[in-house]
Amino acid sequence: MIGKRLIRLLTALIPAKRVRKRVRARWLAHAQAARLARLVPRLRARYAELAAACRAKLARGERLKVAFLVCDASMFSAESVYARMKDDPRFDCFIAVAARVTRGADFLRETLEKTVGQLTAKFGGVRCLYDVQTGRAESLEGQADIVFSSVVYEDQCGPLYTTEALARFALVACLYYGYGGLFKSNERKTPFLPNIVCAWRYFVSNEATRAMSVAQNPLLAANIAAVGYTKMDRLEAVKASVAAEAGRRKKVLVCPHHTIDADAEGLRLSTFLANADLFLRLPKMFPEIDFVFRPHPLLFPRLATAKWWGEARTAAYRAALEAEPNVEFQQGGDYFRSFAESDALVHDCGSFLAEYFYTGKPQCYLLESDRTVEEQFLPFSRRLLEHAYRAYAEAEIVDFLRRVVLAGDDPMREGRAAFARQEVCVNHPDATGGLVEAVINGIEQGEP
Repeated sequence: MIGKRLIRLLTALIPAKRVRKRVRARWLAHAQAARLARLVPRLRARYAELAAACRAKLARGERLKVAFLVCDASMFSAESVYARMKDDPRFDCFIAVAARVTRGADFLRETLEKTVGQLTAKFGGVRCLYDVQTGRAESLEGQADIVFSSVVYEDQCGPLYTTEALARFALVACLYYGYGGLFKSNERKTPFLPNIVCAWRYFVSNEATRAMSVAQNPLLAANIAAVGYTKMDRLEAVKASVAAEAGRRKKVLVCPHHTIDADAEGLRLSTFLANADLFLRLPKMFPEIDFVFRPHPLLFPRLATAKWWGEARTAAYRAALEAEPNVEFQQGGDYFRSFAESDALVHDCGSFLAEYFYTGKPQCYLLESDRTVEEQFLPFSRRLLEHAYRAYAEAEIVDFLRRVVLAGDDPMREGRAAFARQEVCVNHPDATGGLVEAVINGIEQGEP
């Protein structure tokens, strides 16, 4: 089997760039699939040994050390699991923050500082695994029996934090940072990610995602489980803490996605460039509405590059938004309170399409055309769209705000609620309990 380096050298001889990229991707995927097919049985055997060691510790009355590996606070999908396990006498839990190394030194420092700061403020002390001054990364070896990883891409945090590396000493449970299983890019890519394929357990949101993943990659049949979307369990407590106020001003979330490059391969959802001017005008058009402008964390860094707007224009756009008295600009971090306080969502994002169903409130999904649905959406996400208002043009966005948000004319309300209960919010609001018991059952039953 030829390696990655040789594949890159051989495909470099192909003159046409598009053909070269396509052939290289196909060869690399084939080589990776062959490698994983050889590796997974060995990892299964190693996981059986680690599960036995965990079982012995529990039998001795010892607590299992559980690390929750995070590289970005906005991608901490296992928060409710951490909260549950922290209060369980069988576990000794801690949050470990790794550096996100793939987007340059400035992004690394900013994201690391933000993530450590936000999680420390929320949960107390966390362990930072990266020293910015020396560039040294700390291994979790010897510190954890189980690692819940929110790191789904191999190159995201460096070699110490791949599932394969962690599996030398810990059972690795992987939770995708979003709802998952919504788009064709998920179908093509996610079931083959090494960090997921090599996991002891890969927990997904619903049966549709589990079935899709196994159909694409049978190697996942032994480690995948549909337990519900644990990330959203804690939304109920946040909603309960937000008191209903008589005469409260309407609040609308505006959340544009980052995939602005129409020539890029993979997911392409963003309508931001078409709607950017409208977003600036909405606060003046609707002074009676409070807008929370919350772009995807990668949108503005992408806009600021020379290929798009550049730093000056991007900064000026943000400043213009923030100058409006009825606009709050949010940059990453926890969004559950924003969900709970909002009356509606206007967006073109991925996971938010499913996650906002947990609020019971209406959403307006932005599309350039139905071609986006045909090319990008899987059957389940198309069903989500059937229960969301859609906008292809400025007039439809404005109509949604006037009719649905301000006038309260929401004919989709009952159908949306029934669909959410039956197909989206699986095991809500205690998917977390099922996941924790699945972990214990896997250990006690010795399942690899």
